[in-house]
Formats: sequence, C-alpha cells, structure tokens
Amino acid sequence: MKQILCGLVLLAATAFGQMGPGQPQPGQPPQSTPPTFPEGQQSPRQTMPPDQRAPAPTPEATSSEQIQQQITQQFGNEPTLASANLRAEVDEASIVVAGAVDTAEQRDLALSIAKSHAGDRNVVDKIKVKQQT
Repeated sequence: MKQILCGLVLLAATAFGQMGPGQPQPGQPPQSTPPTFPEGQQSPRQTMPPDQRAPAPTPEATSSEQIQQQITQQFGNEPTLASANLRAEVDEASIVVAGAVDTAEQRDLALSIAKSHAGDRNVVDKIKVKQQT
C-alpha cells in the first residue's frame, strides 16, 4: 500500500513539475505577452516640451532693411521718444543710432531698442543729449 501511495505522489509531482509555473494548464491556451495598448486604440500622442537650450532665431535671417524699419517703428511707438529726432542705419555688421534726444534716459532707451534687434551686430551710439544731468 505504501508503494502505491508513493507511486501516486511521485507521478503527481512529475506531472506538476513538467508544467511548472508559467506553463499553460491543461485545457487552456498558451499565454502570450499582453498588448501594450488595448486593441483598437493607438498610443497617446505626447508632445515634447520646447528645447530650452535651443538657440534663438538669428536676426541675420531678417534683412538689414527690415531691421531698420522695425527699429524706426519702435522709436515712433515709444511715447518717451516722441520728441526725439532719431534714426537708425543698419548694415550686416552694425547698427548706427544717430540723432538728438532731450535726456540720457531717452538715449539709453533708444540704444536698448537697437540692441534688442542687433543680434551679432555692433550698436554704435551717435546720439546727442541736449540736457546733461
């Protein structure tokens, strides 16, 4: 009787050992890797954040004439420079700002406007200040 019982245990252990974990049970289909996304659905679209280290667009891509117009327009739109007589001359290497202003603050503002459009160009100051403070 012991031999029969030991034989049944040995038979059951051998049969279970052959199936092992991850093996399909009798009557069940083999398992495969589950799909990444449910059927009929595509992966969600993720947008990349803008590259914070990307170089800014180069001002050289804009022509000298366009930059000159932009600076002149900004001089005209600035209320502080309404009484100033300013002009900007732009070429590939420099921006020359010339004219006359009433105060040093107006001069500084005009130069900062020119520098904001300069890119790699040098800004040359030929502005005369009427009042020296």
